[in-house]
Amino acid sequence: MKSLKRRKRGTSIVETAAGLFIIIPIVLFLFDVAAAVLAQTANDSMCKSAARAAAETDTAGKAQAAAQTAVDNFPAAGYIRSKRLFRPVDYRGTSVTVVTEIVCRFPVPIPFGGPSQMNFVTDMTEPVVGTL
Repeated sequence: MKSLKRRKRGTSIVETAAGLFIIIPIVLFLFDVAAAVLAQTANDSMCKSAARAAAETDTAGKAQAAAQTAVDNFPAAGYIRSKRLFRPVDYRGTSVTVVTEIVCRFPVPIPFGGPSQMNFVTDMTEPVVGTL
């Protein structure tokens, strides 16, 4: 009777350990996916903010400066390695296009040579409203 009870307890410990070998990597992967989704969302928001700031100006130089200021003032979470204007602002007189990039550092890097970061690039076009 005692040996049967010990055997069942030992079996449940082995099953729990085996289950954790499967569950833990899945949970860690979900942390990386969540960071990537949040970084893409932040990049979309930052790009929209920069495009709006650039659209409220009346020259290409002012548009570039306004977009850069918007990017510099955008709050970055801990998982964001860097944020920048990806290329110069495209000011066309009636519209302005801004392209931004955020580099997301994965909270749990993929072992054995997997990527430790991901780059997100977004572009937004806004009509110019700064000219009167």
